[in-house]
Amino acid sequence: MILDDLEKAMRILLISENRCRDNLVPYPLGISLVAGAAARAGHEVRGLDLMFEEDPLGAAISAVEGFDPHLVGLSVRNIDNQDMTRSQFYLGQVRELVDALRAVTRAPLVVGGAGFSIFPLEILEFLDLELGVVGEGEEAFLSLAECIERGGDPTRLPAIAWRREGKARVNPPASFVPPEVYPHPFRDAFPVEPYRWRPGMTESTPFVANLQARRGCPMRCIYCTNPGIEGRNLRLRPVPEVVCELEGLRKRGVVFVVFTDSLFNHPLDYAKELCREMARRGTGIQWWCTVNPRFGDEELLEEMAAAGCVGISLGNESGSDEMLERLGKGFTVAEVKRMVTAAHRAGLRTNCFLLLGGPGENRHTVEESLELMDRLSPHQVTVTVGLRIYPGCPLAEVALESGFIRREQNLLYPAFYLERGLEDWLRPHVEEVCREKGWVL
Repeated sequence: MILDDLEKAMRILLISENRCRDNLVPYPLGISLVAGAAARAGHEVRGLDLMFEEDPLGAAISAVEGFDPHLVGLSVRNIDNQDMTRSQFYLGQVRELVDALRAVTRAPLVVGGAGFSIFPLEILEFLDLELGVVGEGEEAFLSLAECIERGGDPTRLPAIAWRREGKARVNPPASFVPPEVYPHPFRDAFPVEPYRWRPGMTESTPFVANLQARRGCPMRCIYCTNPGIEGRNLRLRPVPEVVCELEGLRKRGVVFVVFTDSLFNHPLDYAKELCREMARRGTGIQWWCTVNPRFGDEELLEEMAAAGCVGISLGNESGSDEMLERLGKGFTVAEVKRMVTAAHRAGLRTNCFLLLGGPGENRHTVEESLELMDRLSPHQVTVTVGLRIYPGCPLAEVALESGFIRREQNLLYPAFYLERGLEDWLRPHVEEVCREKGWVL
């Protein structure tokens, strides 16, 4: 579908709704890829990134009135801020946007994005919409556009969630798009220039450019939604394509990017090939990525540094072997130690994460985690207390059996797991440690 023109080009307006400015703020890569696929299929595509709009509703209304689209796509990335203590729910502002769009256009409004793919039917109901795309959007969205243009029945299409006449369903997924036909992001529809942050800049909000070399994650962390969105099988883009995209970003003035791959260092041979090609072609871009301690390799870390990598994030989540096993992390404390030590030897900065309060957590395992971070001295430690519960993840079943949630509970509204007995102690203790160590909570 991506490679074929449709019989009649459509005017398609794509809106990135994300306005969350916590931590690193990523370029809207997913919807930009959908825009690239739609443009390559011959459609007239315009994009609207609400991140920088002082009047988001007014900007959306102006975009519709100035373009008169046949189809409007809306990307929902974040449901909430995943903070148990200071929870913020974002879908209220999305509903306001949907209501504003409905007032000025009769074009079909289709929702998608990572957040939507976790809660498709719940979000359709909350927004009072009929259609959404679940998972990878490039091919599914184009199939939907073609169906709408021809007056067909979109409720029969794969990867579509729908509500109609009192019925609601998520259709079976479509086949994953093969890496060799991935479109490039359409960075004319969604300009990357506002996301040209680089390490050392003093701006309070780091807006960062990004790209993806592979999709899928084979790991089985009990709380993570990524495999449900991208699948578990790794799909690797051709190395020259990835480096070509980097070079295109450099021409747009980007000097720092973040790889969004779940595991940059797996498979190892592919990661080394990519680093060697980046180094050979001299992209002039510094970059950051996420690595898994299970796939540690000192040679790779050195090649990453030679290719422009300046730092790595480790989703280690704990410093206790007992908790790593309970969380389904698939690696050990010894492997975390080895990875951080090797990264420092290679001259890379390190950002470690702790996710405290999961099933079986106790004061001893918490102290193990805090002590490990103190000994390893990563450049940054980010600590989260309480685990956001998502449907379809093993943690949801554990939470159900433990009485944290009910079978009929709508998890669209944030619910968290915090092991009993730690409620009054854990967060105050961690707050004190973070103040002392300069860690982020």
